[in-house]
Amino acid sequence: MLESNASTGTGAYSANPNGNTDAGSSMSADGIVVEADTACAKITDGVTLVEATIVLTMAAILAAAAAPVASRTLDRAKLARAVDDTKAIKTAIDNFVVEFTGFTPFTTTGAAGGVTIQMLVSDGDTPRTLGAGGAAQWDDPVNPAAAAPVDFLERHLVTNTPGGGGAYTTAGLAPWRGSYINAPIDPDPWGNRYAVNALYLRTTTTNDVFVLSSGPDEEVNTAFTVNGATPGGDDIIAVVRRDPGRTVP
Repeated sequence: MLESNASTGTGAYSANPNGNTDAGSSMSADGIVVEADTACAKITDGVTLVEATIVLTMAAILAAAAAPVASRTLDRAKLARAVDDTKAIKTAIDNFVVEFTGFTPFTTTGAAGGVTIQMLVSDGDTPRTLGAGGAAQWDDPVNPAAAAPVDFLERHLVTNTPGGGGAYTTAGLAPWRGSYINAPIDPDPWGNRYAVNALYLRTTTTNDVFVLSSGPDEEVNTAFTVNGATPGGDDIIAVVRRDPGRTVP
């Protein structure tokens, strides 16, 4: 039995296969049964403010716990790099002394008659302070024309331009054969320069020659003139090899 839905005036019918009315389905005038959409719309759950706060708090706790570990790892990496760098500079000076048999103490011109270099340095800032045991010489600026000349390591070990315009001989059986180290010779991991008390690369002294980094505290705590050098504070040093057969102590 079909029942006309006269109240709507649409000509649609509501019926079931048994002839009984069914609120869950409808039939159009052409007899096609259309199921009514009676399902409830699915509600998508959102993140509440409390849940978001919990997640953010946990993330902050984990980040705070990881930060000291990451900081210690970075500190160890910087120390390891500084140790490697001082050793590399030391090795470069060793090789210079061994291969260049015309070697005289590092001079401003590269010639035996030149003024002896007091200190050789890499690029970088001058360590900010002198701590206990530090010597004023470590603070001297680069100036090959000074009474106590300071020059860049690269000029002597890489480019063969001591003093900015001189040259070690490249002729003969044992000439200057650099470069002895890869350039550039960068600052230490804390942005300060490496320094070498090259003044004592001569036969008339027993003082140590060593490569120095002022370390994490950026203070020099090591003497410039010393026989039996040990690093002061957290300084990092590499003592240059001594060979009694050459013009080194």
